[in-house]
Amino acid sequence: MKSLLAAALALLALPVFAFSPYESYLQSGKQTHVGLIAVAKDGKTEELASALKTLNEKKAAKAFKKADITNLSTYSKELQGKTWVMVYFDYDGDNYLEAVQDFESVKATQTLEALVAPHPRAKRYGDVWLQMEWINYIHGAKPIDDPDRLAMVTRVKPEREQEYRMLHQSVWPGVTDQMARGNYHNFSIYFVEMGDELFEFFYVEYVGTDAEKDGKANKADPFNQRWWKITDACQDPLPDADGVWSKMDGISK
Repeated sequence: MKSLLAAALALLALPVFAFSPYESYLQSGKQTHVGLIAVAKDGKTEELASALKTLNEKKAAKAFKKADITNLSTYSKELQGKTWVMVYFDYDGDNYLEAVQDFESVKATQTLEALVAPHPRAKRYGDVWLQMEWINYIHGAKPIDDPDRLAMVTRVKPEREQEYRMLHQSVWPGVTDQMARGNYHNFSIYFVEMGDELFEFFYVEYVGTDAEKDGKANKADPFNQRWWKITDACQDPLPDADGVWSKMDGISK
C-alpha cells in the first residue's frame, strides 16, 4: 500500500508537458516574457513617448506589480513609414495570453489609447495593444538589478519563415552557452506581421561590465558563426541595419 501511495505521489509531482516546447514552457508555471506592439497615431509620436515614460513612475510600477507585471521598458522604431512602439515586460500571471489585458487594465496605460492605433489583429481580439507571438526564449546569464536593456528589429524572408521557426524551436546548445558566457540574459524573440512583411523583434539584457570585449567574443565564437550563417540567410535587413539588425530607440525603462 505504501509503495502504491509513493507511486501516486510521484506521478503528481511530474511536470506537465505538451507537444510543443512553447506550450510546455507555458504549462511549467515559470515567468513569461511579453512583447506588445501598437502604432503611433499621426502627429502623436512625441506625446506618446512622453506618456510611455510615465509607465515607469513609482505609482504606475506599483499598479503594474499588482497586475503581475514587472521589468517594463518601451521602445520605438519607424517601420513602413509609421512609428511603431514595443512594450516589453516580465509576467507572472497564470494565463500568458491574458498579459495584454492585465497591461491594459492598469490606469496609467489608458492615457495611451488616444495616442496609438491598434494592429489589425489586436482589433480582432478586442485589444488596443497586440501581444506578439513569442517564438524563442533564452535565460542566459544570471540577472542583475539594473542591466542594460536593448531591443532590435529585422524582417524574415517569407520563403524562409518555416526554416527560421524550426531553428528557434531547438537552438543549438553551443549558441545558448555563448549567450550566458557573453553576459546576456532574458533574451526573447517575437514575430508580428505588418501587411505582407513579417517583422522580428528581440529584447535582451546585458549584465556584464565590458560590452566591447563580450561583443568580440560573441563574434569570434565558432558556434555563433555557424549559427548566424544559417539564420542570417533567413532574414531581410532594414535599410539602416548594422548587419542584420536595426536598433530600436529606447523610450523608458
